Amino acid sequence: MNKTSTVYLLALALFVSTISATQTKYQLTVQQSIELAVQKGLVASNVTSRYLAAKNRAESARRALWTSVSLSVTAPDFTESLRQQFNPLSASYEYYRLKSTDWQAALNISQPITLTGGTLTLSQYLLRREQTSGLSSSNSTARDYFGDFALELRQPILTSNTHRLARERAELALQDAEADFLNAQLDLVYQVTERFYTLYQQTQRLDIVKEQVKQNEESYTTALSKFSGGLIPEVDVLQSEVDLAASRNDSLNAEREVARARNDFRLLVGIESGDSVAATVDVEYAPITIDVEKALSSALTFRTEALRAERDIQLREIDIAQAKARSDLRVDVTARFGVNKTDSVFRDLFHGYNRSRSAALTLSVPIFDWGSAGMNVEAAEVEYKNANVQRDYVRQQISQETMDLINRIQVAQSRIEVLKKSVGVAQQSYNISQQRFQNGTITRNDLAQAQQRLTTARTNALSALIDYRLGVADLTRKTHWDFHHNSPVEPIIRVEE
Repeated sequence: MNKTSTVYLLALALFVSTISATQTKYQLTVQQSIELAVQKGLVASNVTSRYLAAKNRAESARRALWTSVSLSVTAPDFTESLRQQFNPLSASYEYYRLKSTDWQAALNISQPITLTGGTLTLSQYLLRREQTSGLSSSNSTARDYFGDFALELRQPILTSNTHRLARERAELALQDAEADFLNAQLDLVYQVTERFYTLYQQTQRLDIVKEQVKQNEESYTTALSKFSGGLIPEVDVLQSEVDLAASRNDSLNAEREVARARNDFRLLVGIESGDSVAATVDVEYAPITIDVEKALSSALTFRTEALRAERDIQLREIDIAQAKARSDLRVDVTARFGVNKTDSVFRDLFHGYNRSRSAALTLSVPIFDWGSAGMNVEAAEVEYKNANVQRDYVRQQISQETMDLINRIQVAQSRIEVLKKSVGVAQQSYNISQQRFQNGTITRNDLAQAQQRLTTARTNALSALIDYRLGVADLTRKTHWDFHHNSPVEPIIRVEE
């Protein structure tokens, strides 16, 4: 080997070692995968962002019924113009110069009264005004101040309490946000669990196929040896070669499926595409006890769909109340009490007030609207009835889904117990068949059948175990109940307030 080739190989080895050193190797359990998805996964970040946005919108609607303070300042408001006006002294129209500069501030403190539906407002208004007026040939300038302080109550009577209805809507929206957030977390847990076991299943399937390739290689070698000794016909050797090629093709397909499952898993949990990852699974079968009544009651109590159906009924009741309010008799009471004063000296505004008060009773009676309001009420009532029917349907659907999941888990448990024995029997049968084939007491077809039975038994046993664990994970998601610890599920994402 010349010097150039040596240098090239050393550089290539250094490059490969550098790439390997920068890669992170992950050997994960399902619980570690969930924790990693929460820390680094884009899906977890998206779940949190959607929750915060929904929660803030609901909280904003709720806080709209709290005390609000607003300040309006105009500094300054300047106008200057000539205005035509009739002068009775000269019996003619004359132009007057008008120039004014206003400085004003208004402070309003408003408090909705949720108990009665009224609004209590405390207002303060201050004005400083400089004005010049007079004929275009002569004018005069004056400055004055004005202050107004008042407490006003607006109270609707004989109509729906809009503040209370708005508060109820806001509270329902907040409950929706909380329920959706927990449901999204459970969906994330299930997605991670599903892709984790998919990766594990594909990896194990690859191992099974590789073992099959190894067995076919041994069978092919044995067939060649026996054909050379004249013990079997050439067609058996050719068939062994075909079986070997088919198993190698299956191995390539299995490797592709493992790569695809690994990429899907890495993307979900937030692992870089260049990092290696492997699933670590406790293959011991540990059955859990599922209380059917507890599963059903928990699903009907905590499932997001059931809660949303109940809240939808409450929202439709609010719609009916608001629709009726638009067609009913309405009485509004307005009462205002305050003090005000105008003066040319600012400090004199705050003593010697003038009393200011007012009261009004307004009666609003809908007379004719072509039946528009009545049709709105009917529409709201129809939607309310439909919401009740939908609630009953959703509860039946949840019960059916829960029972189907429990049946799926029970079937998987039975399959695991049966297939675990079948794997041992199939392995023993294959070992015996392999020995008998070497001794020449059975044909190659008999050995191939024994090998196929072993591969099928291993694949089915693995599928039953994965189906059982995914069934338990799905039941946890759809009942909001942890059957491993016999307790309600806990959130996996903590959001700082």
